[in-house]
Amino acid sequence: MDTIRTLKILSKWSMNQVIGKKRPLVAVIGITHYCNYYCPMCPFGDPNKEEQMQYAKEHDLTTEEWKKAFDKVADNCIWAIIEGGEPLSRKDIFELLEYLNNKKIPVTLITNGSLLHTIDLARLKSLISTICCSIDSIKKESYCKVRGVNEELYYRVMNNLKKLDEYDISRYINSVITKWNTEEFITQEYFDYIKNELNIHAVSMTFVQNRVGGPNLLPDRKSMEKVCESILDYSKHHSDPYIMIPRLYFEQILEHGRALFDECGVWKSMVVNADGTVSPCWKFDTPEYKLSLLEYDVDKIWSMPYWDEVKKCNECQVLGCVWYSSQKTDVIVESYIRGVISRLLSRY
Repeated sequence: MDTIRTLKILSKWSMNQVIGKKRPLVAVIGITHYCNYYCPMCPFGDPNKEEQMQYAKEHDLTTEEWKKAFDKVADNCIWAIIEGGEPLSRKDIFELLEYLNNKKIPVTLITNGSLLHTIDLARLKSLISTICCSIDSIKKESYCKVRGVNEELYYRVMNNLKKLDEYDISRYINSVITKWNTEEFITQEYFDYIKNELNIHAVSMTFVQNRVGGPNLLPDRKSMEKVCESILDYSKHHSDPYIMIPRLYFEQILEHGRALFDECGVWKSMVVNADGTVSPCWKFDTPEYKLSLLEYDVDKIWSMPYWDEVKKCNECQVLGCVWYSSQKTDVIVESYIRGVISRLLSRY
């Protein structure tokens, strides 16, 4: 991380806050429309993969177009999160990561982990700050059900995670909690497994946010309460693996049946779609809420009146990333400090 660059951007961002300008601080980049998985809770879980791949070929930004977009990201954001679709499905992924690296932008790469065995992991390590693998379940049956894949991919991903350990790549796991995988969180075996078997020491979790018109994947209220109680108990007595989502998230769901926030904070993130458009979030993903990052500068995009509408949205009841971005500074700082302490303790 380039500390001077980061401090300059943070200073600029803070000044904008003082004068009432809302500007992004972190870039969330959907690098491609294509994904080789079939997750029912995800907009990229389309079962027609041939059609999805063709759409990606026609609508994904080219390598050079992404570089132009990254120039604007570098001027405004302290961090970039590269996701998809599945980012490792792009043949130019290393060239794009190299470009971001030369811009001194720290990168978190989010992947389903199924293609890690096909790439140069030593090179990947040199280009990113950390990798996040989406592992909703440690059990074959529920993993395959949540992700819509066969058992061969389950075993491949688990082996690929061990390769990350061999190359000592900084990593953590993300899990979406659905009605199909609650039990392993209630028994706490999920945490013990990723620590002892996969040598992974940090995990981020969120309950699934049902898609409009999609199937209901959320656990029933009683199961959600059991999950929350178990996670709170585990985090109270264990620092490894470090649970990245603050305890407040689970406490609020226990008390209120949902996570709470005063104002939606998605404006803090520059969500760039694979076609180069910027949209506030997946709920505001229609043409009237989109402007191309290639055609407009960040000030123009963030001065659009629809951001006032977006910040009043309160529909994401349990989506952890939206909840976290919408919290006050003290919650985020407290979580950061806990993470630093946990990482220090895990070394000894």
